[in-house]
Formats: sequence, structure tokens, C-alpha cells
Amino acid sequence: MATQPAAAPVPHDPGTEPYSYLRSPRALQVLDCYLVVEVPPDEVLFLDQHALHERILFEQLQERVREGHRETQRLLIPETVELPARQAALVLEQREALAELGLEVEDFGGGTLRLNSYPALLGRQSPKAVLQAVVDYVLCKERVPCREQLLHDLLSLMACHAAVRAGDRLTTEAIAALLAQRELAQNSHHCPHGRPTSIRFSRHDLERHFKRV
Repeated sequence: MATQPAAAPVPHDPGTEPYSYLRSPRALQVLDCYLVVEVPPDEVLFLDQHALHERILFEQLQERVREGHRETQRLLIPETVELPARQAALVLEQREALAELGLEVEDFGGGTLRLNSYPALLGRQSPKAVLQAVVDYVLCKERVPCREQLLHDLLSLMACHAAVRAGDRLTTEAIAALLAQRELAQNSHHCPHGRPTSIRFSRHDLERHFKRV
């Protein structure tokens, strides 16, 4: 008699959780990349720590922009990026949009761009790395997207650079904080680029994989 194939994991829909996983005391990091959480009464949730943190940061940045809260960190020593004059001009054309995100970029002459401030939410992320990523994004576009799409893409970019990475070892406190912030996210099941942040297995899924049923 042919056996049925094991059920494949499916992208997690947070609306299906019967109980908050925050009530579960068992949550751990594996492979320095994924969080594994037991969800009562009979599910296990695997979360991609980078994709999840990226979504959380994206929504926080998006909310600040929407409300006009430009919480910026002023740089004591501004960061600079040197570009050909034409490329520098293309980036400077987006100066107002960048300012909405908390990135104060100005012309420093000779094709050099200077970053004077950046969003405080990005914490210890290298301001120069953020600026370089923004420059690379603008220059790779054959045609500048509409303002709404531009802001969305740049917010995604900044969130991606500021989020924890695969390979980052998280403390118990950091894991708890990430899970708590997930509860507050509006769309926690996908990162801003559309990649799933989690995969859910039910007890029945696992038992089918191990041919217990």
C-alpha cells in the first residue's frame, strides 16, 4: 500500500494561532539563524530571525515617516561617499525623499556626498554603509520610481541593513524582545521583500514526516 507523502511546511499565517506563543517558555535559536518556538497546544513555529527583524524595523520606520517623526542621529563626523559628478547629481535629486527618511545628504563638492544625520532607529548600523546602500539603489535604477515606491524601497533597504543577520548569536533577552515585537507588527508573516518570516508545523505534520500516523 502506497504511503502518503509527508505534508510540506506552509508559510505561517499568524491569524491561525489559537494562543500566543509568548505564553510558551520554550523558545530557542538554532543554527544562529532561526528561532524555534513551541506554540500551544500542538504546533512548532520556525522563524527566520533576519526576515522577522527586517519586517519589524520596516514597519517602525514606516510609521515614523507617516507620522512625520524624524528621529535622527546627528553625526559628529559626517560620512562621505565620492562619486562621479553625474551620479552624485542623481542621488541629490532625491534629497527631499531621503530627508523624509531621516537621511540628511548634501553636496560636498567635486562629486562628494556628505551624510550629516541618519535615522536613530538604525542604532549602531554604519551610517556610511547605509548611505552607500542608498546610493547603489538609486544608481541601479534606469528610471526613478514614483515617490511612494521610492520611499518603500528605501525603507526596506534601511531595515534590511539594520536587522540582525543570519549568523548573529542572540541572547535569551534578544529572542524574547524579537518575539514580543512580532506581536505588534501588522504584517509579520512576510518581510518587506515578500519572503516568509516563518514556517509552521503542526504535531500532525511532524508525525506524518516521521511516519507515526
